[in-house]
Amino acid sequence: MKKNVYFAMDYYDRQVIQLIIDKYGMDPMDATRKFLTSKTHEMLEDAEYGLLSFPERAIFDMWEVEQVTGDPRNSVYVRGE
Repeated sequence: MKKNVYFAMDYYDRQVIQLIIDKYGMDPMDATRKFLTSKTHEMLEDAEYGLLSFPERAIFDMWEVEQVTGDPRNSVYVRGE
C-alpha cells in the first residue's frame, strides 16, 4: 500500500473530524478515534484509491454511510450515482 502524503491526510483528518463533531456533538477525542479507526480513513490513507480528489464532505459522507451500513463503498460518491 502506498500511503498518501502526511499533510494531505492531516488536512482531511482535521476537516472530517470537525464535521463529525459539528453534526453529532461528539467529544473531539471520540470523533477522532471513530474516524481514524474507520474503513473510510483506511481507504483515504491508501493512495491507490485516489480519494484525495474527493472533497472533504464526500469523505464525511463515506464515513456516515460506513457507520450505517458497515461499508464506505455504499456511498453515492463511490458508487458514482
